[in-house]
Amino acid sequence: MLEGEYIPVRLVLERLGDELDLKLVAGEGGLNNTFNTAELNRPGLAFAGFYEVFTSDRIQILGITEISFLKSLEPADRLQRIRRTFEFNIPAAIVTSDLEIPDELVQVANERGIPLMSTTLLTSAFSSDLSRFLQREVAPTWHVHGVAMDVFGMGVLITGPSGVGKSECALELIERGHRLIADDVVILRRIGKNDLSATASERLGYHMEIRGIGIIDVETLFGVRSVRDETVISLVIRMERWDAGKEYDRIGISSRNTLLFDCEVPEYVIPVQPGRNMSLLVEVATLTQRLKGAGVNPAEAFNERLQAELQRRGRGRPRIAPTAMNY
Repeated sequence: MLEGEYIPVRLVLERLGDELDLKLVAGEGGLNNTFNTAELNRPGLAFAGFYEVFTSDRIQILGITEISFLKSLEPADRLQRIRRTFEFNIPAAIVTSDLEIPDELVQVANERGIPLMSTTLLTSAFSSDLSRFLQREVAPTWHVHGVAMDVFGMGVLITGPSGVGKSECALELIERGHRLIADDVVILRRIGKNDLSATASERLGYHMEIRGIGIIDVETLFGVRSVRDETVISLVIRMERWDAGKEYDRIGISSRNTLLFDCEVPEYVIPVQPGRNMSLLVEVATLTQRLKGAGVNPAEAFNERLQAELQRRGRGRPRIAPTAMNY
């Protein structure tokens, strides 16, 4: 099983502070604590003394139930239970619903260097938003050489050897109204069992290298409608130089898949040769795959009609009795 990327608690505060009204209350020294799961935990059972299934590697969410339980305890008992729970070196704790935070919680957070934050949002809404953010941030990542495009609303990853014309093909697609996700370095994230999202690296952004011209900024040249931050990869186009001795698919009845990050993704292998309009071929492949996704395979439908016609003609043809001349 692929493990998620480790991220620091600081990232959560910096990226979601304004959006989720998240504020640091204590434990500033632990902002560099890291974790690698998008799952959250409610530590009510841990405060009650049951640690057998305590998932301490997750961010701990303290809502009305947890805070009410802590406030029902005597101060000395409350301090002891909080200390025992925080001995597990949890990455961070967040108090929701604008609840009053017990002084003992602040004290222990500072002692252990565990960030303690608060938000005005209700527990359910906050947990949902935080989980959605973390699912993307901690998802396992993989850097691949290629171009990611949004073509007719489908995420397309164009791969192939260096110099085969991937960027030039992408540039034509952009000119035809499609959108660039990333060029040269594509960051793939495993965001689900069979879902791969593609983004660009922050360093490269929406820049492309075009041989003979140099580095261009697609967003500046073609406008904001020519780029997109992220897409889910639904199709791989592998471009390769034309090999006269190789048999290429000319029918399209059978489907071909490739493995990306242990995810099966439909793949088309398109040979590159002078005079071939690669951007048009990528568009046709994308539309064809969209039809297949809807349960329609044009090649299969054509083959079925052809077979039916041959059978009809075969049944209508008069049979000839075998004679010596047949042999």
